[in-house]
Amino acid sequence: MNLPSTERRKIEQVTKRVVWLYGSPFSGKTTFANKFNTPLMLNTDGNIRFVDSPVIPIRDHVRTEGRMIKRTLAWDIFKETVAELEKKQNDFKTVIVDLLEDNYDFCRLWVYDQMNITHESDDMKAWDKVMMEFLSTLKRLMSCDYENIILISHEDISKDIFKKGGDKVTAIRPNLREKVANKVAGMVDIVARVVADGSIRMLNFKSNEVIFGGGRLHSNTTEIPLSYNDFIDFYGSANASGDGRAQTDTTDRNRRRHDAEAQKAEFAQIAEETATAEGNTPQEPTAPPKATDGQQRQRKRRA
Repeated sequence: MNLPSTERRKIEQVTKRVVWLYGSPFSGKTTFANKFNTPLMLNTDGNIRFVDSPVIPIRDHVRTEGRMIKRTLAWDIFKETVAELEKKQNDFKTVIVDLLEDNYDFCRLWVYDQMNITHESDDMKAWDKVMMEFLSTLKRLMSCDYENIILISHEDISKDIFKKGGDKVTAIRPNLREKVANKVAGMVDIVARVVADGSIRMLNFKSNEVIFGGGRLHSNTTEIPLSYNDFIDFYGSANASGDGRAQTDTTDRNRRRHDAEAQKAEFAQIAEETATAEGNTPQEPTAPPKATDGQQRQRKRRA
């Protein structure tokens, strides 16, 4: 294995997009994802009537062999698909998982079958086994080298929370167990909520104590139309602003470091000149640290 060079990557040159979309049913999530380049849809709910992308149904596969009925669980189908995608022996550019929470439920049923239980409460180790199995398989998919990986979920508005001021409000978040949702959010570039108001469809990037969202892209834009071109423009500008922010932060740190060193040198010079004027032997100041040899020779010439 060869290590990469020490040269930093240009953020705006990163073309892989990993996005998690969530919203109410019929808000346009699947139709929007279908507009991405050369998509493959891993579909769980059969909502594919109005999209033309190739589809792999993620569901239990039942077949008969003589008098025997054989069942392949949906989670096995999903894992087989991920294994095939890892080979990269295809021409797809975009992979769409629709719906993510259905795959989590399929994973639960698969673990139940492996452990011979009917619910996680039957064996407390089952909770960790389900989460580990689900997240490890999802990470394999996220590591695949495709231009776009899009996760789709329905939104959950069934939970009420209390804000800091004591007001009771409805939380808006993906329909996925909270602990798992937080882990998934750490795998993607951005979490966006699809908001439908009549015929108007918007992508919302707000994130606060009520709305689940946000990501690692830096942008002052909190909402854009649910349009492929608008999203690509937003993603590109957010990547560029992220690079600029990193450069600005580096410049600010260098400037502060230079100012601190200059202040230390000035403090040392004042202390030395004061001691000389009083006829005392100049003492090295206790703070800041001792000046360099070059600074000491410069001060002696001034004295």
